[in-house]
Amino acid sequence: MYIPKPHTLQHKFLAGLAVAVIGLGGLFATVLYMHLRTVLEEEVHAKARLVFSQIDAIQGFVREALRPRMLETHPGEFIIEAMSSSYISRQVMDRMDNDGAGHIYRRVAMGARNPAFEATPHERGLISHFRLHPEQSLWTGYDTVGGQQYYVIARPVAFAAPCMTCHGDPADAPPQLVEMYGDRGFGQELDAIAGLDYVGVPVSDAVSHLRQSITTYFAFLIVCALIFFSSANVVFRVLVVRNLRRLTGVFRRTLGDGGDRPAALIARLEQGDEIEELVDGIEQVAHHLADARARLQSYADNLRQMVDERTAELSREAGERRADVDLFVKLFEDMRGLRTREKLWRYALPQVARRFGARRIAYVCTFASHNFYAWPERDRRPDLPVPLAAVLTGGCALLSDASIFVPVEAQAGAAEGLLCLEWDDADDAARQNLDVLAALGRQLGTVAENLSALDRLMRHMDVLQSVFEGIRDPLALVDGSGSVIIANEGARRLSLELSGGSAPSGDLLAALRGGGAGGNGDGARAGASMPAPAQGAESREVVLPGGRSFMVNLYPLARGADEPGRAAVYVRETTLEKRMFAQVSQSEKMVTVGKLAAGLAHEINNPLGVILCYAELLRRNTGDVQQQADLDVILRHTRQAQRVLRDLLNFARPKAAGVAPADIARVARSVAEVFGVQAAKKFATVTADTEPDLPPVTAGEQALEQIFSNLVLNALDALPASGEGRVRIRVRRGENPGEVVATVADSGTGVPEHLRKDVFDPFFTTKEMGTGLGLAVVYGLVVDAGGSVTAGDSAELGGAEFTVRLPVVGAVCPTPPAGPVPLSLPILGAASPGRPPNSPPGPAAACPADSAAPIREE
Repeated sequence: MYIPKPHTLQHKFLAGLAVAVIGLGGLFATVLYMHLRTVLEEEVHAKARLVFSQIDAIQGFVREALRPRMLETHPGEFIIEAMSSSYISRQVMDRMDNDGAGHIYRRVAMGARNPAFEATPHERGLISHFRLHPEQSLWTGYDTVGGQQYYVIARPVAFAAPCMTCHGDPADAPPQLVEMYGDRGFGQELDAIAGLDYVGVPVSDAVSHLRQSITTYFAFLIVCALIFFSSANVVFRVLVVRNLRRLTGVFRRTLGDGGDRPAALIARLEQGDEIEELVDGIEQVAHHLADARARLQSYADNLRQMVDERTAELSREAGERRADVDLFVKLFEDMRGLRTREKLWRYALPQVARRFGARRIAYVCTFASHNFYAWPERDRRPDLPVPLAAVLTGGCALLSDASIFVPVEAQAGAAEGLLCLEWDDADDAARQNLDVLAALGRQLGTVAENLSALDRLMRHMDVLQSVFEGIRDPLALVDGSGSVIIANEGARRLSLELSGGSAPSGDLLAALRGGGAGGNGDGARAGASMPAPAQGAESREVVLPGGRSFMVNLYPLARGADEPGRAAVYVRETTLEKRMFAQVSQSEKMVTVGKLAAGLAHEINNPLGVILCYAELLRRNTGDVQQQADLDVILRHTRQAQRVLRDLLNFARPKAAGVAPADIARVARSVAEVFGVQAAKKFATVTADTEPDLPPVTAGEQALEQIFSNLVLNALDALPASGEGRVRIRVRRGENPGEVVATVADSGTGVPEHLRKDVFDPFFTTKEMGTGLGLAVVYGLVVDAGGSVTAGDSAELGGAEFTVRLPVVGAVCPTPPAGPVPLSLPILGAASPGRPPNSPPGPAAACPADSAAPIREE
């Protein structure tokens, strides 16, 4: 059979495209068919497994629930409809098959009890297969039953121990089974594979539908291919064939009158494949162009000599211009290190003279000083042209015999000097380019003017640098991102100090931000929220964890709209000022307390003593119960008033701390033991945990007792009323070898964070009946001993925790932290003549021995 071969480019293109589409379509149809068949098999396999799961559920329910229940209800009987798992599963699956789904379920065996469930030859073969391969639990495949194709899953059935009752020895089987089936179905062996479960799912319809879908797809592919071929034919004709024909027309029009050779070329273009013939045509055109090039070469040879001459001239000019450029570049590169006009002319004059081949060169300043610089004869002043003003204001170089005079000017018409170049021959001078020399004079004038401005700027910079470094407070100039541009010695010293010696750059914002990270956060906030240079000046206080405080001032500097912002950062330390203000404030408080204490001691203390004395006498002499109760109220409130007055006096006139070293651990244990009885009444405990061999501290035992007593009393008052509270005293060595740390913690409500800065102030209290002087007395005693006390939270007990740091004997006392510092008032602390300080005076009246003595203030 003859198959015509396509000759045109369009036919070849369509034939190849058809082969590619048919091949890809067939391949895709085959892959799609295999994929859909695999999906069908997975779906059918899942359905069969679902049937097996249903069968297992039914049989498990019969064995585990229904059969035991039947044996309990009907002992000794065997009801096959309720107790045989095989019988029930078959009945259920047969009923499920009645819904028209077409599923097949068979539970068969070799030597089955019911002949209807005897294994067929095919099923016997499967049982033999499972016996030969006991590790295989499933068999899948296709089977034809009744002229319809099924997907089959079979699994072996082995006789387990519970099955041997009904399938083992007939003597052990229920009598009902023996009467119903005789000897059939007995004699099976334990764990022997004698049957199988057989599930078949119909797939004939699905496979038929699958093939129909593939056929439909292939038909649709053919239709789409025809549409695609038609579209491709039109597009190819428009985009390719038309352009090829236009190109052929061009060849006809341009080569039609060229003789026999072009005519033969046109004849070949009109036959066969367009591309192949076009390639041949282009090769022929190339040969034709080669001939034309050979003819043109003869014409070009006549022009070569003229081009070579012009090229040599241009090369010479280019060399001169290159030398000029090199001179300009070298001058500007080497002048960056010059700082004065004299150095400029001493360096530039020899370079210019060598470039232009001048015998002598000189510069004369005609503006003010009339100084001149010459090379190589430095002592001879050159002769200036006449008239001089015309040359200086003309802005152009002047040729005069063998000399050229070039005005040196930064601006047109404002020359400040004259550059004089001399040659041995006037022809050498005439060959020079006056425009280049005039440009050189303008550049030298610009450089000279810049050097003058730079010299003035450097002088101003030196003055400003001296002023900048003379400021003792930290000062730095930063850009918009906070990076340091310049910093004085104070800024570098402060940043080095705050960074621990790692950052001596003078970056004040970074140093304060890092230093404030562990404190109250003010340092971090100040560094992070400083305003941009366009927002105006701002001041902010920064407090570091160690108590040091700084006032940070930011002054933005005005810049152009497109220029990056800058700001001046000025830092002033205010630690000593704050401490002084705190001391002054505390001193005013102490003066007020002292005056109040003196007035109370004179006006109230003696009447209170008289009231207390006579109330006690009345209480002893009366027998009326009601009167005694009323007198108890009087006595209780009178003693409360005396305690308030005593606390006030103790605060205004603290007890002498003593100079003898004290064992803080022993004092802590003693206070815990004393207050343990009072704590037991509230169902609470007071414990003391001390490290062994603690060094003695600088505070005396009497001061330590008062410190621990006030702290423990406050802790007991803060415990909840429900009982089972805890107060813990812990004494240990501090992180600093020269100090001992004591903490008093409780399980109470704690101290709110916003009140911790006020708890040590006089008269500040959160108790209903408190005086607000206990913690103030503690603060004064601790600070007098060279230590510190702070309030916080107890992570272990959940309440408040007061931390007391005291220096050991012989250690250097640290600087007290910023805050209220109680000042001693000698006039209030003076003792009366003839008795020790702070000792109560004798009674004002004859009182019973067990009554409290009144306090008097002299």
